[in-house]
Amino acid sequence: MNILSKADVHLAAKKRPKEVTFSMAELSDDANIAWETRFNDLLSECGCASGQQFIMYTSPVFIIGLVLMINFSDLSRQMILGLFVTAVAFAGAAGKITGLIQRNYKLKKLVSDFMHTNGFAE
Repeated sequence: MNILSKADVHLAAKKRPKEVTFSMAELSDDANIAWETRFNDLLSECGCASGQQFIMYTSPVFIIGLVLMINFSDLSRQMILGLFVTAVAFAGAAGKITGLIQRNYKLKKLVSDFMHTNGFAE
């Protein structure tokens, strides 16, 4: 998506394209490139990193629970393994959703920073 005006910045924040190109006449070439880089870095975030972190931080607890359930539970091994896999998948999904929510917040903040830095009224 090509950004030519401040309205395009708001539109890009709503549509969330994969990539933007800044070509605003009001900005210098260096400023256009700098804002393009900042926006593209944020637009490329998919939440996978936070999903991975959620899995990494919850895995020790899940592994301890797995060992305890195998040793002290009447559940079958298949059921215990199914619960373990489900818990890991849930942690990953929760992390991904959290990452996407954080990206949306950061994108709104970046649009606001862009408007204030470049003297555009919101």
